[in-house]
Formats: sequence, structure tokens, C-alpha cells
Amino acid sequence: MKVVLASRVALDPVLSVLKSQPEIELIHCRDHGEVPRALEGADLAVLSDPKGAEGPPIVRALQQPGRTVRWVQVTTAGADGLLMHGPLPPELVLTNQGGAVAPTVAEHAMAMILAMTRQMPTILARSSRREWIKEFSPPLMALEGRTLAIVGYGHLGRQVAKRARGFDLKIVGLSRSLTSDPLADEMLPLERLHDALARADVVAVTVASVPATRHLLDATAFQTMKRGALLVNVSRGETVDQVALRAALQDGRLAGAFIDVADPEPLPADDPLWDAPNLIVSPHSAGHGGTRTGARIAQTLTENLARFRAGQPLLHRLETA
Repeated sequence: MKVVLASRVALDPVLSVLKSQPEIELIHCRDHGEVPRALEGADLAVLSDPKGAEGPPIVRALQQPGRTVRWVQVTTAGADGLLMHGPLPPELVLTNQGGAVAPTVAEHAMAMILAMTRQMPTILARSSRREWIKEFSPPLMALEGRTLAIVGYGHLGRQVAKRARGFDLKIVGLSRSLTSDPLADEMLPLERLHDALARADVVAVTVASVPATRHLLDATAFQTMKRGALLVNVSRGETVDQVALRAALQDGRLAGAFIDVADPEPLPADDPLWDAPNLIVSPHSAGHGGTRTGARIAQTLTENLARFRAGQPLLHRLETA
């Protein structure tokens, strides 16, 4: 089996798995620019999500007549750098890391929520100025007894729910497939998004980025939200209409927002969103620092290699069309 590897994520554990496998001819590309030529005659490509200009040449190579690649395993949660330049051949199987980074991103999401509810940016700024001021606008909020709507209840959404349970939040999950979950007090179909938004004190966006979820949080959705609610986005920037987000912050519909993702990325320094009040931006860093992420990615690859050899369905498949 010929395998092409190019990954910026979990490289050492993934490389260890591939080198330990019998009968693998490994082509290790130092960057994604080397991938298209290396794909000739390959059976499998193990890639991190190719960004920007890296994606189109890889997709074109995968679309070529006579392509031998049957499976692409991405070491990232998303594969937008491939899917946005598709469609990929329908017989090509695309799989992702299966939520390996979700626990770390969920920690970041809870940190984002707590930073806003407890006004940590204001406290830090006042502390640096040696100011002892007890008044806050908006006022401090306790999470106990509040409602958290988790928009997209997959691997990441469930990890956010797991952590939120410890803060006595009422959890409303929104999913395209799940109808119940022991961690959620209520599960709703994604079509009932506005019903959940109207009741939520905090909204966490953890939904996958697909054409149907582009600008899922739009101007109408923000108008539906409870005045004074908070928003965090740790999924993909395109799931939130940033013009509408800025307007909702400016008119006070939202008391605050904390986003780890933007559209585009990096968010240009002159983008008007930076000037929105009560907005905090982190640079798509929510997945950094996990000590077990690499091991989970390696385990996913190991399991899928065994399934691939046995002709069994692969885990964590993504739609390619």
C-alpha cells in the first residue's frame, strides 16, 4: 500500500503509526505543495486540512482520470480546504480525526464563556490600572440556572455539554441526527434553532461547516435571540454572518461574543468586525495544547487502516459531494 503523508497536526504519532504498519510504502511530503505529484499511484493520503492555495492542486490531482487514491484521512477536524474546491470523486472515502481535538476545544469554549460572564477582560484591564471598581456593564452573570444552547451536537458539542454540566447550566442541544443524549436536558432538531435561541442565555456554535450551515447564525437568528445573550463560536467562521454579528453587538442584542474562528482567516486588521463592542477574538487557537489529541488521532488512523485492509466501512466519514 502506497501512502502519502503531509500533516501539520500530530505528525510524530501519525508517522509512528504509518512506519509501524506492514507493507506500507510511505511518501512523507514536507509540505502540501509536494502532495499532488506524490499522489500518483498512491492508495491513501494522510493530510492535515490544506489551507488557501494548497487545496486546489490536491483536489485537481484527486479528480484526475486514473486516480488510484481510494481514501483520504485528514488529521484535522475539518476538511474545508478539500471540500470547498470539490466535488471529490464520489467513490473516494474521506475521513477525519473523529473528535480527537474536541476536549481541548471544549475547554477553550468554556473559558470563553466564563471570561464573558465574569467580565475577565474588564477585570484584567482595571487590575493593570490598579483600579478597585465593583460596577460592571454589562453586569456579572452566574451560569447556575442559565440556559446554554449548543448549536451542532456532534463530537465537539457533546464535549462542551460534558463540561457545562458542572456549572449547573440547562443544556439544549441542536442536532441534525440526535434525538436524545444523557448530557442534554433537551434535544431539538436544527430546524428549531430559533426556538432555542429565544430561550438561551449563552449560545455555543459547534456545528460542522457545510453549505447548509453557512450563515446559520444570520440577522434573523440574532434578532430571535434573548437580549443580553452571549455567543461563542468554536466551529468555523462561515457559520456566522459577521456583518449581522457586528450589528447585534452594536445594538446591544448581544451582550458579548467570543469567536475563535473568522471568515476569512486571518481576520484582516481593517475588518469592521474588530471594532464591534464587547467582542473578543482568539486566533483559531482553541485546539492548541491538548496532551492527548495526537494519541487519539493516531488511534483513529490505526483503526481505519485495519478496517481499510479488511474491506470494512471506515470510521468518521465525511460527505464529499
